[in-house]
Amino acid sequence: MKRLLLPTTVSIMLIMSTTACKTTEKVEMTNHNNTQVTQVEIKDLHPIDENLLHGKWIITSAMGQPLVSDETAYIIIDTDTHRIYGNNGCNTFNGTLVLGENCTLSFTDCITTLMACRPEVTDGNVMQALGRTTYYNTTQHNHNILTIDLLDSTGSTVASLRRDMREMLNGQWNIVEADGMKIKLDEMPQIVIDIEENKFTGNSGCNIMNGSIESSDQENKIAFVGVVSTRRMCTPQVMEVEDKILDVINKVESFSILDNNRVALYNHASQYAIMILEKR
Repeated sequence: MKRLLLPTTVSIMLIMSTTACKTTEKVEMTNHNNTQVTQVEIKDLHPIDENLLHGKWIITSAMGQPLVSDETAYIIIDTDTHRIYGNNGCNTFNGTLVLGENCTLSFTDCITTLMACRPEVTDGNVMQALGRTTYYNTTQHNHNILTIDLLDSTGSTVASLRRDMREMLNGQWNIVEADGMKIKLDEMPQIVIDIEENKFTGNSGCNIMNGSIESSDQENKIAFVGVVSTRRMCTPQVMEVEDKILDVINKVESFSILDNNRVALYNHASQYAIMILEKR
């Protein structure tokens, strides 16, 4: 079903509106007679490194309900500029990030586009949740999954987020293992991954290779497609490594983050990683 646009003389896609996505840096609650201010105690919260908080998060629920959306709802947390950007399932938004100690987190001064959406879309829940956020808590953290809950000032969950792990693949990598063979060359084969542009380039040991990337934020799926390579001849040792890499890269179906510097690539038919990448 096509979306209905609000009547206006200005293109609706360009209009921005201030939303309720505004909180205060102080975590306080006032009682009804305004005579006492009580600090809310939140215990047993689990923080993550700021470099892991920085990045794209998929919004999976808001205000206690699963999301209904026309587009993937997400928030990009930029800890360098203290800004946020995202999509609430219908409209784009941006605002200011307030990040403190002890898992204190809030979003202020958000603005959003005003495109009309289907009545069942839960974009309003997303913006309400962002406006109530006071803390965050890490709920799952391993090599393949990172999730957090956004909490209000009472410690109640207002939204759940899942880190888009594909972002961690971006950059330059040495190919240190292929199909169980450890690679030790004077000039290591390498690959440069660009998830945003869905492409990769690299050197398979002797020749330059490049192609496209197909990926999904679900189950860490990734595939390298349309792989092409130049045809220069090198030493037998180097050509053996290159043949192995070019064979294996076409079989990749998923990935796993081993640690801050290493990534494993898998084929579902294999019991082990068919390629290991190491950060350059």
